[in-house]
Amino acid sequence: MVTTVKWGTWPREKVESFVKDQAKEKRDQVKKRYNKIKDKFFTANLEQIRQDMTEMYQKLACLRDLIFEFETAFAKEKLEKNVMDFHDIEHFALKILVQTGENGEKKPTEVALKYREKFKEIAIDEYQDSNLIQEYILNMISNGNNLFMVGDVKQSIYKFRQARPELFLEKYESYQIKENKHDEDDLKIQLFKNFRSRKNVLDVTNYIFENIMSKRLGEITYNEEEYLNLGANFPVVEKKEEEAPKKLETQHKTSLHIIDVKQKEEQEEEEFEQVENAVLEARFVAKEIQKLIKDKFQVYDKKVGYRNISYKDIVILLRSTATLAPIFEKELNNCNIPTFSDTGSGYFDSTEIQTILSLLKIIDNPRQDIPLVSVLRSQIGKFDDNELIRIKLNGEGTKKEDFYTTFLQALQKEETSNALKEKMQHFLDKLTEWRKKNEYMPLDEFIWQIYIETGYYQYVGLMPNGPLKQANLKMLFERAREYEKASFKGLFYFIAYMNQLRRASSDMDSAKVISENEDVVRIMSIHKSKGLEFPVVVLSATAKKFNLMDLNTPILLHQDLGIGPKYIDDVRKIEYPTLPKLAISTKVTKETLSEEMRILYVALTRAKEKLIITGVSKDFEKEIAKKKENLELRSNKRSITKCS
Repeated sequence: MVTTVKWGTWPREKVESFVKDQAKEKRDQVKKRYNKIKDKFFTANLEQIRQDMTEMYQKLACLRDLIFEFETAFAKEKLEKNVMDFHDIEHFALKILVQTGENGEKKPTEVALKYREKFKEIAIDEYQDSNLIQEYILNMISNGNNLFMVGDVKQSIYKFRQARPELFLEKYESYQIKENKHDEDDLKIQLFKNFRSRKNVLDVTNYIFENIMSKRLGEITYNEEEYLNLGANFPVVEKKEEEAPKKLETQHKTSLHIIDVKQKEEQEEEEFEQVENAVLEARFVAKEIQKLIKDKFQVYDKKVGYRNISYKDIVILLRSTATLAPIFEKELNNCNIPTFSDTGSGYFDSTEIQTILSLLKIIDNPRQDIPLVSVLRSQIGKFDDNELIRIKLNGEGTKKEDFYTTFLQALQKEETSNALKEKMQHFLDKLTEWRKKNEYMPLDEFIWQIYIETGYYQYVGLMPNGPLKQANLKMLFERAREYEKASFKGLFYFIAYMNQLRRASSDMDSAKVISENEDVVRIMSIHKSKGLEFPVVVLSATAKKFNLMDLNTPILLHQDLGIGPKYIDDVRKIEYPTLPKLAISTKVTKETLSEEMRILYVALTRAKEKLIITGVSKDFEKEIAKKKENLELRSNKRSITKCS
């Protein structure tokens, strides 16, 4: 029995060996891992497990009925409004093409059979990202002998969209190459030549994945048969004159930079540490980019041959851009490096939009402290922190009064300097003027007049990424124009509309003003980089831990294993994971790690000429020592095996 396993004791005789302490440490680690697994999976007998599942089934049945009821009501609502979403399109296609036979088998409808006669060949790109619905649709319109699929399972990174790389793998393992193919076999054509990257990029990629990707984790064994082989042709440059570049083989070497930030203050907040570390890493990346530009790093351009690197040749890839992209963008801008971060969001969080929306809010109602102070501190109000403090101190000082009341009180006090009073009165006059204009001007015209009168539109144009900021302000103007065309009117309702828009969609996309030819360093997620290529790729934040937070939800879902809920006892007020939830959690963890491995593969293979990898370590020496120890133990184990 797993729960009654006893570990053998150490020999009593004294043993002098350099591996004794290491062996004991490894034995303790194995015991710890074993006990962790035992305590996780073997906490109840079979009868208790069955009882838990039976009780939870009754609750899940109610949840199932609720979901079906909601689905019916939602479908009815969409039908009345004559709208559909992307998933509806897939499922409607499925209903049109697939029918269920008497024995439950899936077979093509008459419509599908007509399409079979219509299509001579069906070509599918990026097949590794197909899902089950797409697979059914394709099989229904295929005659069984006219499918041509292209893909690379190592680049399957859309599990969150229900992509099933196993569909690709099933065919990859069953189809035969030309030399081994019989008449009844399907043909497999292996394409392993890479026509994008230099040998140094391919060598690093092959080395990494040969050591980490396997059938067990990664879902495919990465060996010489899977290697990326050089197919690109990069001409050799002969050295010229004094300004000639360094030898290309040295220049283009892949570089790994680990930033050691050994913590002296162990009690610091983890979130603060992450932000601080991200700033340090971003600054380091900025310096590396400056160095590439200064050293006139050579990139090969098919049109002109070798040339000096430009900012547009560089991309910074991040696993997630939500938190890190703004930090990297800020640090690069501080180094005067033109940057564009295509995060797909951040519109409402942008300074220019926050400032104008705050101004609109206080025009509607000035007794809102945060919007009022935000405007006063902005380029529109031009008050500094010391002036705001003096205004606060010169007010009546009651806790309940808003800052607008304090502002009016300080304006009347003798303690307030004449210069500050003049500045306050000017702002108050403008605010009064805007409030009057708001009563009769169309909202879009009113907003544009604010841009011009305050000079704010011209001001943001002079800031880093100025064109983007001006485009964001134009989007707000256009949004107001569309709003005016509708039946709703008034500033109050427009502000409420924008707040609702933000809550409903979390955020809006920022304006897109950057074209492919803009000379800027791009910051993007690895997912968005798929299919793209760049001469120089900087892969950053590689020390960030994998996100497994979804495993903590009360209910886990899996396409094959089904539903895994927590057991909830309403009487005793306790909850714990059921065996199905533990099983699904284990399966999802393995699939997530395999997905993360493939995401890394996509990131490394975006580079054409140079790959730069950066990460942060809290204690580099300790981590390296631990890895060396593991390698030595593995080496000793191999030596002992050979001797025996």
